Amino acid sequence: MTQPLHRPYKSVAVALIFCVLLGPVGLLYASFWGGLVMMIIGVIVVSSKLYFCILLFWMSCCLWGVAAAESFNRKNYQASIAHQERIYGKTHYSSAA
Repeated sequence: MTQPLHRPYKSVAVALIFCVLLGPVGLLYASFWGGLVMMIIGVIVVSSKLYFCILLFWMSCCLWGVAAAESFNRKNYQASIAHQERIYGKTHYSSAA
């Protein structure tokens, strides 16, 4: 019987630290497309020189990064459970999530 390939989980704490320090570039860790979109929007927001808008933009990058890392981990966990159910049948932990 072959073992499934497990994708590693993304750390929510690392995603938050990257986003706080690097903004939209740090968002690339959690979500490639999210980081790309926010970098494009970031050029416009930062060039406006409105500090409150820049702060809101930076905080939204942090929220998006944490949410993207959690979503990735949840999907990864559910795929792992589904794979184990296909191989071994229903187990006691399959009702989680």
